[in-house]
Amino acid sequence: MRKLLAGFATSIDGFIRGPQGELDWIVYDHEQFRELEKQWAETDAMFHGRVTYEEAMRMQEGKRKKAANPFAHMKHYVFSTTLSSVAEGFTLVCGNIVEEVRRIKSEPGKNIAVFGGASLLSSLLRYGLVDELVLAICPVILGAGTPFFSNIDRRLNYVLRESRSYPSGLVQLTYVTK
Repeated sequence: MRKLLAGFATSIDGFIRGPQGELDWIVYDHEQFRELEKQWAETDAMFHGRVTYEEAMRMQEGKRKKAANPFAHMKHYVFSTTLSSVAEGFTLVCGNIVEEVRRIKSEPGKNIAVFGGASLLSSLLRYGLVDELVLAICPVILGAGTPFFSNIDRRLNYVLRESRSYPSGLVQLTYVTK
């Protein structure tokens, strides 16, 4: 069965967006990015929440020049209960999240990554569908914003597999299911 990997940048106090939805606090560390590119080569599918998908579509429309897309080789799934269609190259998933994720994980292929957002991640965690959790902790306290985890109604235990620190102040913690 394929592994589902969830990796997000978070503030020290556990937010993935600032109070106004800002992301300007995220540390883009070149060394960490090179390591992520290796991980993405072992990933052939990506899960998107509705909000993240819609933001990505707006950003894509606003760009005149296309930069190299490290996710172009992946199959993209959008999880939503409100959308009725998605752009070409994306697959809309609107059924039972547990059944759909288990079905996708059982298909042949490489790893699957979660690309946002907080609501989708929390649902995947709540149902025990995430195999690996990667926290890129940025050296900032935001005080408010979108919390990394929400609506988790029980204890979820993970084991630390790896920790890395970078000169930029970024710390990356990789946890796997127990």
